[in-house]
Amino acid sequence: MKHLNIQNLIVSALLLAPIIYLNSVFAKLPNQVALHFGSDMKPDRYGEKSELWTTVFIMMGIALIAYLVLTNIDKIDPKKQKLQSKTLMEKIGLTLVGFMSLINIYIIYSGYNPTDGKFLFVMLGGLFAALGNFIHNVKPNYFVGMRFPWALENEDNWRKTHQLGGKLWVVGGLLIAISSFFIRVAIMSKLMFWIVTIMVLIPAIHSYRIYKNAQTSI
Repeated sequence: MKHLNIQNLIVSALLLAPIIYLNSVFAKLPNQVALHFGSDMKPDRYGEKSELWTTVFIMMGIALIAYLVLTNIDKIDPKKQKLQSKTLMEKIGLTLVGFMSLINIYIIYSGYNPTDGKFLFVMLGGLFAALGNFIHNVKPNYFVGMRFPWALENEDNWRKTHQLGGKLWVVGGLLIAISSFFIRVAIMSKLMFWIVTIMVLIPAIHSYRIYKNAQTSI
């Protein structure tokens, strides 16, 4: 019960942080602020600063829903995976809530402090690395992980796929985060695209090969 209370307090603090921050700086924001960022991590849509309230509430609402889904995955997932670690799902949920909170704060901050977008790459890289550190222990389910059809139907395939995928996501995420300090934003956006492609493609091929080898041996 104590663990649950602390967890709820942390999640609540993360959900409220962007709202409190926006309220504290709202008066000094310019009338027109960045509301969306393109693939180059530069603002590509501006609007009235009052629209930030809508953005913040929508994003934190999505974060809350994701957290509730993850922490109740054993009840709602069609596979009804009872061996799924509740603690692990809480960590993943907390990571996503924290990420969404940071994104919101960054968007608000960029409204009165122009940035070059590098910190967005740091956050994205950190998210991939954190998720990679978690997913190798996730059991088969329809909500979290690399949900290839042949992996979902075979626990051994799922395990081997996520063992490899988890390592790739950690390495890829750290590479994105560290590279962002040394590479220009315009190039970094293209580099991240290829790193993420590799992070997804290699586990997919690996998972499919395991499936085909199993089919051949039957």
